Amino acid sequence: MSFVASFSTTQNLGEPSQIVFTDDSTGSDGNITSRRIYLRKADGTFLVPTGTTTDYIVWDYDLPSITVDVLDKDYALLVTVGWVNVGGSTLYDDTQLNGYTLFNRTFSISLSQWLSGNNLLINDNNFFENKSQLTETIDSGNELIELAADIHGAQNCFDLGTTIRLNSQYYFNSNS
Repeated sequence: MSFVASFSTTQNLGEPSQIVFTDDSTGSDGNITSRRIYLRKADGTFLVPTGTTTDYIVWDYDLPSITVDVLDKDYALLVTVGWVNVGGSTLYDDTQLNGYTLFNRTFSISLSQWLSGNNLLINDNNFFENKSQLTETIDSGNELIELAADIHGAQNCFDLGTTIRLNSQYYFNSNS
């Protein structure tokens, strides 16, 4: 059976800095010895864990999945996994444009929990409008990825959401 390269990624709630990669490939090729993960950001640079000296992450071929701790905020990433031989030549690859949004989504969840415990927040200090803006930045970024393949627009949306999250004291009054 010929080899068909395929992978999937997920994030787990509570671990927004991590991406879990799973090899969904079918078939086999005895020449494959390893995989390489390339995470290209909208600005063209590569995201790798601290201390990594290459622009890729090595994924041992014996492991069906790997967890990579690499995110420091929400990102739109062009993700390529390459299946390589012993000499490091890429035999097969698969590329996806993905959004990783658990930093801002987790913050949005905490705002929802806060709102559910204090319904009057919906009328205070533009809480609802600001939460809606945060939600819209996440949804718009994902829409730009899924429907327009626009990594730059998606990253701009995610960065707007990150600004709201990191400056939450100006958007959400904790004394309400």
